[in-house]
Amino acid sequence: MSMGFAQAWLPGSLTGYNSLKNSVENPELFVDPADFNQGQYFSNARGNGSFRINIGITPYAKKKSAYRANRELRFGVGGDFGSRGYYDFYKTESVSIDTFQSVNGKPDIYADSIHNTGYTYNQNFFSLNFNISYLFKTDVQKRFFLYTGIGAEYGISLQSYVSVNNQESNTYYFYSSDNKPADDSEYYPGNPYNAYGGGFISGSSQNTDMINATHFIRATIPMGVNFRFSNNNSFFKHLNIYTELNPGVEFQIVVNDKTYVNPYLGVALVGLSYKW
Repeated sequence: MSMGFAQAWLPGSLTGYNSLKNSVENPELFVDPADFNQGQYFSNARGNGSFRINIGITPYAKKKSAYRANRELRFGVGGDFGSRGYYDFYKTESVSIDTFQSVNGKPDIYADSIHNTGYTYNQNFFSLNFNISYLFKTDVQKRFFLYTGIGAEYGISLQSYVSVNNQESNTYYFYSSDNKPADDSEYYPGNPYNAYGGGFISGSSQNTDMINATHFIRATIPMGVNFRFSNNNSFFKHLNIYTELNPGVEFQIVVNDKTYVNPYLGVALVGLSYKW
């Protein structure tokens, strides 16, 4: 068995955002990107945690009448939990509110408002996975040995949804005619002028389920390092610890039959095996 994580590199774009919008039960939660031309961010790298339980079989060579100790056919089942698509939209709008005139001859006071709006969309999933791999090992009689091979995996999401987060904030700015910001500043908060004011922040968070399950098909090249605890002890000579990389490619199939081809890297940070 092993525990680790994986990362996939996605082609973040408005096309992916619109595809995700068409794949959820409540597409009305998705904003129109044309209204957020100021700030659009699409994450190209998303990850997940992973857990695997494997059983390995040592092939038997009839011609040699012996087991091929440096070969292994491995079957596994496990689970992943993490995210794939991530989209962030942000915009800032400035509005003139009022002008206050002094009754004792002091400079007029102007009031403006800065309104910020932000939305984030994160595709989350928990999936069940089945995998198979064929491994080639160096000298297994040594306590340390290396291995590599070829592998394939199929995963299907048992739970898949998009979390939608919205944040709104208003900040009020007051200034007099002698410290008025430049005409082209649009009164953005980042401009250095003497102002003071108060603001408020409100937000909401809700989820919308995917219409159907998401499927994952992966082709990988397992590469690992194995260490046997002992050569002599009756129990520990069967017990091994290992770490493994699984670079490859991931085919992510979403509801509307669109397939994303993502570069993929899986990492088994720590694994334990018992060989008998």
